[in-house]
Amino acid sequence: MDSFQKILREAQQKFVAEQEKRFPKDETLKVDLHCHDCNSDEPDELLGRILNVPETWLPSETLIKKLTHNGCDAFIITNHNNARSCYQMQDKGIDVLTAAEFSCRVPDFGIGVHVLAYGFTPEQEVKLEKLRKSIYPFLEYARQHNLPTIWAHPLYHYAANQLPPQAFFDKMMLLFERFEVLNGQRDTWQNTLVREWVEQITPEMIDHYSKKFNINPLNYCIDPYRKFMSGGSDCHMGVFAGTAGVYLHIPNLAEKLKTQPKSQLVLEAIRSGNMAPYGRYEYTEKMTFAMLNFACQIATNYNDPGLVRLLLHKGDTNDKLFSLALSNLLCEVQQNKMAYSFIKIFQNCMMGEKPPFLKKMLVSSAYKPIFKEAENIAKIYERNDENMVKDYYDSILNINNRFYDILRARIDKKMSKAKITERLKNASITELVEKLELPTDIRSYISPQNLGKGKFNLVDFLDGLTLPFFGATLLFVAHFASTKTLFNTRPFLRDFSKRLGKFEHPKRMMWLTDTFGDANGISTFLKEVHTEIKKRNLPIDIVVCSANVQPDDHLIVLKPVKEFSFPAYPDYSFRIPKSVELHNLFASGEYDRVICSTEGIMGLLGLYLKRAYTVEASFYLHTDWLMFARKVLGMERRNLNRVRRILRAFYKAFDKVLVLNSDQKTWLSGTQMNLDPSQVCLTGHWVNERFKPHKPDKQGAFGLDADCRVILYVGRVSNEKGVLELTDIYSEAKKKISKVKLVVVGKGPAVEQLQRENPDAVFIDWVEQSKLPIIYASADILALPSRFDTFALVVLEALSCGLPAVAYNTKGPKDIIKHGECGFLVETPAEMQQTILSFLENGNATQFRQAAIERAKSYNADCIINELLHSVGMG
Repeated sequence: MDSFQKILREAQQKFVAEQEKRFPKDETLKVDLHCHDCNSDEPDELLGRILNVPETWLPSETLIKKLTHNGCDAFIITNHNNARSCYQMQDKGIDVLTAAEFSCRVPDFGIGVHVLAYGFTPEQEVKLEKLRKSIYPFLEYARQHNLPTIWAHPLYHYAANQLPPQAFFDKMMLLFERFEVLNGQRDTWQNTLVREWVEQITPEMIDHYSKKFNINPLNYCIDPYRKFMSGGSDCHMGVFAGTAGVYLHIPNLAEKLKTQPKSQLVLEAIRSGNMAPYGRYEYTEKMTFAMLNFACQIATNYNDPGLVRLLLHKGDTNDKLFSLALSNLLCEVQQNKMAYSFIKIFQNCMMGEKPPFLKKMLVSSAYKPIFKEAENIAKIYERNDENMVKDYYDSILNINNRFYDILRARIDKKMSKAKITERLKNASITELVEKLELPTDIRSYISPQNLGKGKFNLVDFLDGLTLPFFGATLLFVAHFASTKTLFNTRPFLRDFSKRLGKFEHPKRMMWLTDTFGDANGISTFLKEVHTEIKKRNLPIDIVVCSANVQPDDHLIVLKPVKEFSFPAYPDYSFRIPKSVELHNLFASGEYDRVICSTEGIMGLLGLYLKRAYTVEASFYLHTDWLMFARKVLGMERRNLNRVRRILRAFYKAFDKVLVLNSDQKTWLSGTQMNLDPSQVCLTGHWVNERFKPHKPDKQGAFGLDADCRVILYVGRVSNEKGVLELTDIYSEAKKKISKVKLVVVGKGPAVEQLQRENPDAVFIDWVEQSKLPIIYASADILALPSRFDTFALVVLEALSCGLPAVAYNTKGPKDIIKHGECGFLVETPAEMQQTILSFLENGNATQFRQAAIERAKSYNADCIINELLHSVGMG
């Protein structure tokens, strides 16, 4: 089956090939109808307005030169809401058609659109500027004065937290004759949908909607039944100017050029609609390069906008905090001569200027590979072929990887010198949590009195990291910004394609985790999920960050660039992948949603993908970290509240949170966590088919006689699992039952203490899953003294093998065990001791075993997977 992007690429290539054949080549002018330069100085994007930066610093002369280089025969500059560059070039004797891209409002829908207008006079520009607050008088005026207009990138609009309804597009088709169907800054999916929509417009639809909205389309269009398609690069940096546009058909062109300027001929061709769009297949690479160019321009031209302006500007708290952080980062770069010099050289390379020879000779060996790639970028600038975007991006990736390597090596060296790892190991978890509450006084981080003996010196630590850190950050931000720009309207594009009945993006999910290869219950479940995904060939891939896991079908492994353990929980490792590698994997895998199974680094990256690609993100909650903090780490109330607030912010950032028991669902949607109840979905686990009744074999499983009663514990042997309660359980049982043994299967930090307290018990290390069924089948009862388990998979494994279980009446066990039928739910340790003793002495083992098997059948993979797919929008 062809990939979605391949289908789009082929559709685009077919369209462009057909358009190229429409007109005789000797009667066409190649023109980019949509490009910008330095006079696009009022950005539509909020972040640009807060920071007070223009959309580009590109000189008009450089733009004209690049348009010429890329084969354009005539020139148009379409800056935002002004034609200053056109007038300036005309004053210098350059034949440029007057044009601008006006930001207009559609008042009845509260939506902003961009309209390209051509051929107006300075007086008419003033009138258009006044009228653009409402699209209706704006287009009426343009129609009355024979000024041709084009609706630019129709599926990229500006609306206040809403998606435009279908009625908006039904109305717009009455107002416009010309539509930009090939925009060089939009991805091919968006361009293809615009083209398909325009091609589906019929005269009957025009008549129908004219009556419905009581609009006379002749007020806006010369011929409302004819719709024309256009194209333009929408380039702001100059690099790709002229790579998208139109071939304008001008009959008897050679003769007309003798008496008329090209700009006048271009205007007449636009009016008549004699346009054949041209351009290339676009995805994220081109926009990433453009954003990187823009970021370099900002870094080298930035002026502090002022804190008062930033605080009082429109925008929410997140916008302003991000702007403040970015402003500080840009100011830091300008203070660092090496970083500033490199960014300036790199930006020049992106505009075709090779690094100075002396700079290349003096640069340190660590940065020589980066300079080599920058020089390669300068060479690519002179080209205009199908592979230039790919080659640009390959060089960017190579630079990114080199920055990562430099940054990682230097951080490791500085951490070793500052003995940070040792400090973390010696610090209590309470101290670490308290440090999450950062002071608001920036000077407290760098003041001399805070840099004394024995204190962490932030200034010294950052020395030597500015360039690699900013370089890596710059590339990361460019990837995020480009993807966010391209896919900001993804939910709308999805609905729009569904209405068109063509080019619907396939549903495909990325499942993120960094614990797939560990020996714990989460990894056991994920391996079962992987097995079922492969068996059903579901459109889901598990993406693992690991140095040891081997890739497989539907299992993608990213190697960590850094791995470290949490001091208070050494069994769990944090693994950090290359963010750009994951970013690109999401794009190339054509995923349209993400689910995460761990709260750490991969969870944060899942939220990054949600923001960057505007996709739905779900979280699969396996662990009750608040109870872990209280029971295992011994946190007091103040720090518990800090942890709770962090978890609340984290979980609320997801569209769905999947939980494994009803207690968690109640807690998350309650007053403490305040998640919307519709946001929380109940799910469950299932067990492998190997977990089924077996003939008991106590001798083979435990080395015990067949008549010996066995109390079994399976799981991590740690305090949070309540394993120390097993000592009293076993002690009471031995008082009443002559032949009884406690069997503990698993490993963990409490093993040695449990062995000392129960020297006659049987201890079995962590075993392969294939050996567990006979262990369950050969025991008499499973004891789970944990109040920590969100699901208690061991209970379901035991029931599946016919082993009754006793557990506390909380969380997962409460939902699984039917009290008095397949096991028991208790409230206190004393009750657990008495219940186990009573069952071993008097219980109807056969009846309980059969009930356990029947109860386990309720948790089957088919039902749970179908419910899970429905919860994440894939059902």
